[in-house]
Amino acid sequence: MIYNNFFNNTVNLFNNTEIVYPESGLDEAVWNTTKTPGKNIVGGPYLGGNYWAKPDGTGFSQNCNDWNGDGIGDLPYNINGTEYDYLPLVFVPEDQISKNQQPTFPVADFRVNVTGGYVPLFVLFTDLSKNATSRAWDFDNDGITDSKDKTPVYVYPVSGTYNVNLTVSNANGTFSKIYPIIASDRPQYTLKEAQITTNKSNQTMPAIYGDRIVYLDDRNGWRYHDIYMYNISTSKETRVTTNSSYYYNTGPEIYGDRIVWQEYRSTSRPDVLDRTDIHMYNLSTSKETQITNSGKAFYPDIYGDRIVWTDTRDGNGDIYMYDLSTSKETRITTNESHQDNPAIYGDKIVWEDSRNGNGDIYMYDLSTSTETQITADDSNQYSPAIYGDKIVWKDSRNGSNIYMYDLSTSKESRITISAGYQGHHVIYGDRITWVADRNRNADIYMYNLSTNTETKITSNKSSQSSPAIYGDRIVWTDSRNDYTVHGLTYTNSDIYMCTVSEAEPSLKTPVASFFANITSGNTPLKVLFTDNSTGAPIFWHWDFGDGINSKHALNATHTFTKPGKYDVSLTVTNENGSNTRIMPQYITVT
Repeated sequence: MIYNNFFNNTVNLFNNTEIVYPESGLDEAVWNTTKTPGKNIVGGPYLGGNYWAKPDGTGFSQNCNDWNGDGIGDLPYNINGTEYDYLPLVFVPEDQISKNQQPTFPVADFRVNVTGGYVPLFVLFTDLSKNATSRAWDFDNDGITDSKDKTPVYVYPVSGTYNVNLTVSNANGTFSKIYPIIASDRPQYTLKEAQITTNKSNQTMPAIYGDRIVYLDDRNGWRYHDIYMYNISTSKETRVTTNSSYYYNTGPEIYGDRIVWQEYRSTSRPDVLDRTDIHMYNLSTSKETQITNSGKAFYPDIYGDRIVWTDTRDGNGDIYMYDLSTSKETRITTNESHQDNPAIYGDKIVWEDSRNGNGDIYMYDLSTSTETQITADDSNQYSPAIYGDKIVWKDSRNGSNIYMYDLSTSKESRITISAGYQGHHVIYGDRITWVADRNRNADIYMYNLSTNTETKITSNKSSQSSPAIYGDRIVWTDSRNDYTVHGLTYTNSDIYMCTVSEAEPSLKTPVASFFANITSGNTPLKVLFTDNSTGAPIFWHWDFGDGINSKHALNATHTFTKPGKYDVSLTVTNENGSNTRIMPQYITVT
């Protein structure tokens, strides 16, 4: 056991570890003892290992850290590749030992008046650090110091999540604290939510067209469903079907006055549901029609006079179509792989196809009788929806995200970028809606393709699912209304609707204006600029024409140090926009 020595590292050490020391039970030397209070060879307060030095000052003990000031290095010293001094000594100044002091390190801390809000977002930061002699604020964590003030104000003009970094220092070291600030765009929309159904049974999987909402309802028998319809204009609910069927995997679809659905029925025993066919109900004639007779038809969709579905009558899933105007059925796909989940808009039918070993999206154009492969990625694409030239689907290439393909530009776009589940997607016009579980429960989201902005439609802590959209209206299944009877809690699903309308700005765009106390004089010329803008601005940006800006001042004092004629401008901003006033050659310095 070798400890409390002063080693000169210019003399190399050799230890024959092959020699066994029977009396100690060890086959190599031990280069430190247990950490023990007592003055060591270099004056430190503890015995431990050894002091490793070099005449040129580059030895391990001369350069290792000792953050707690106990005279023991923070890291072990590797002596020869296999042996270590686990408690290497470090020199402690005599005055520090005599006063029994530990070095004082800085601790970074601060508070903010707000943690988030709408842009432009003003945030007041207050330094609460301890033992610091200097500070440096980096308000967007880009590595550039933005302020050294104790209570700075910073304005975030663009939405995003910003990691604020405060670094404080003293003679003994540095310390940092990072805290997120979330700046958001102001809402584009006013969201008005309404509960459509209030029955203490389950209403699920809604579809909407115009003023009509259709959905599955199990009030007439648990696990058996009927189709019901709610007319928004008359606030009247109507039962569409009376032959309650076991529901499986799909809800009704509606176009105009026609409702289609997949219905299970039995042909042998009442308890064996061995056939599933597509049915249609015409609201104008109050007449129900069975569209298919294969007994193996699933997932219908309708547009105009055309109904499409998946049919497994040939052993694998194929896409079929029925034209109500001609009463003609057409087989769309003939590939021996499985085709599923069709959707139709105009002359275009899209579906999910497994012919390439994974799920791809395919399209068939009825006007040209041509089939096109839309996706070719090795991951899986599921459940396409279509509106106009735009096709959307759920994609597994980055977890679970929504993608879109624009037929007019032949361009693919990723719509969602969040982690977690994204699905149950639908599209109408420039708006895509879907379900995401990013907030620990399922919520409905909407993306506007025209403005490239995302809006959260629901914020209830229960789960929302199966959205459908038509115009400004979004409907979905909502589970917030569970109820209790005799101490037992029952799950209850209802249909809810949100009307999305453009938000009216609360303020008009501001109009910039300002004046100066003097406009000419000799250098150095100190000028007070006073804001005279209208429209309640909340953000000011001055440009004095000499490359020195004051971004956060309502009124600004500026000193011109060089002769010349200077253009001065002021940009003012509120929640509705910005406006700039430029005064050419406003200041003359001689």
